Amino acid sequence: MAEIIMIQKQKRVRCSNKEFLTAVYSSKTYAEIAEKTGQKLSSTIARYSRTKKLLSEQGVDIPNIEQPRISKSRNKVDDMIEIVKKLKEHHKGV
Repeated sequence: MAEIIMIQKQKRVRCSNKEFLTAVYSSKTYAEIAEKTGQKLSSTIARYSRTKKLLSEQGVDIPNIEQPRISKSRNKVDDMIEIVKKLKEHHKGV
């Protein structure tokens, strides 16, 4: 017998240009826009980029959105040194 496979389609979250631009003007980060519109973060970033480019060609500017900054509390070299020390200790006992 043939096996029947049911696939559930993902539902696309749609929001109007007015809703999207309202979220842009009332937000500082992409995550805030995504939360307000219900869209995925990647979709929000792509839509913002397309919208900004399209409007700038028409001479209209929209607010710049801040990218979240990753704070580096330690240097990568320090992290690698710590990993090597732990590996050496682990392999001494083996």
